[in-house]
Amino acid sequence: MKYILYILATFLQAVPQEYYSDNCLPELDWCEERKLFWTDFRARPDAHSLYSAVSATYIEEKHGCSEAGVFEYDVKAVFVKNESWSVDMDSEALLKHEQTHFDLTEYFARKLRLRFRALNNPCAMSEEAILSMVDSIYVELEMTHHLYDQYTVHGLNKENQRLWDDIVMLSLQELNDYTCQKE
Repeated sequence: MKYILYILATFLQAVPQEYYSDNCLPELDWCEERKLFWTDFRARPDAHSLYSAVSATYIEEKHGCSEAGVFEYDVKAVFVKNESWSVDMDSEALLKHEQTHFDLTEYFARKLRLRFRALNNPCAMSEEAILSMVDSIYVELEMTHHLYDQYTVHGLNKENQRLWDDIVMLSLQELNDYTCQKE
């Protein structure tokens, strides 16, 4: 029994850190301390795609009013491992480009948190009005992903890529008060 524990302990020490806590999960919530690894891209590459990689991200949001009339919400930027893929798992530049896509999703999650926090008496609002606001964030997010890829030529234009990396980083810092609260 001691030998089995020793072998297991030796094996666990050799496993890279990205395999520990969230590697078995199909989705990954955005976290400033946890960047993407190529091991997070688990889908089979699309043989008909013109792209080198695809990051599947979305904003998960829940909202509602408690019995006490308090507006409660939860908003997360999420990376979907089983829908994300790459044909080039060696390119650090490509991985950084995909990370910025995930960071853009977090930026818009923060914008949604900001809008939720700024609502005046949201429990008196119609669900349609709140969903319209949420939908406008989704539309803006999709347009920004498209512009990001267009201006960086999917990461191939290094100068524009650096510019977008800086803009997204500064934008995240600007909305730092609206990061999600870890429980």
